[in-house]
Amino acid sequence: MYSIRHLIALSTDSFSDMLPALERAFNRTREDDRLEEVFGPRPHWTIAGVILGCLIGGQIVEWLTSDLVIWRALDASALLMAAAFALIFRRYLFGPREAGPEDFPWLAATLIPGAALMTVSALIGKMADGEVTVLAGAPSWTLIGSFLVVVADSLALAAGLTIAVAALCYSKRWSKALKHLLTQFITFKVIVFIMVILFVEIGIVGAIVSFVFGLFGIRFPSWIGETVDQFSYALLMGTVYCAVIGATWKACRQRFPELIETGEADVLSAVKAMADPEGEKKKRKREDAPKRPGPDQA
Repeated sequence: MYSIRHLIALSTDSFSDMLPALERAFNRTREDDRLEEVFGPRPHWTIAGVILGCLIGGQIVEWLTSDLVIWRALDASALLMAAAFALIFRRYLFGPREAGPEDFPWLAATLIPGAALMTVSALIGKMADGEVTVLAGAPSWTLIGSFLVVVADSLALAAGLTIAVAALCYSKRWSKALKHLLTQFITFKVIVFIMVILFVEIGIVGAIVSFVFGLFGIRFPSWIGETVDQFSYALLMGTVYCAVIGATWKACRQRFPELIETGEADVLSAVKAMADPEGEKKKRKREDAPKRPGPDQA
């Protein structure tokens, strides 16, 4: 159903659109954006303060409520940052000054530093916890595979933050948006858990490689199969997380005029459809198909 080639193309196309938007948002030419109207007279300092405040506040919340099972699947810092940016965005979009479709790139790009810092913070934390290790009996270069796995897992926070901001910013009723978002997150976490079991714990790719070469009488040390599994998992999940970010960006850009006009838009369904090329084709065929005339038109 999901094509790795399609996901990579989706990520490449979206990230190439994000870079000009990021430059436009944080350059010194004020005519390119309205950051002062969104974040106040010192927008860069305000953005940095919101990001750091949410990161620290999330850690405090998780420390005070460490007995809650929900923090095993969600991240408090990401939720706080998503809520903060969604509120700021909506206040600007539906404030006294009328926003337009041209405002999307630079406005959405202000979230990129927060997503990047959250990913780096998660990466440093995982490395400090000793999750980057050399495989038993393997040469030191296999550390790369373990590092790439940690990088892929850290990207999950950036993907979660991006889609959470989209869900909250594009919805009037946050209770409904949070319920839908939580359902999507739980489903995705189950899929990730299965991928970890298959690629890391069981090592299905490494086992297949060893079996194929074994048919020709070639025997590899066990750590080679484990390294192949690490690289396979990192490639797959890294691609998926980047595709989630890219699809969210494109879906939000496409639905931005609808958001401004009506106050809300179903962006989560658009993200899901965009990640599945076959589903997107079927949807277009249904939309382009001629409608049958009703009884009054016959």
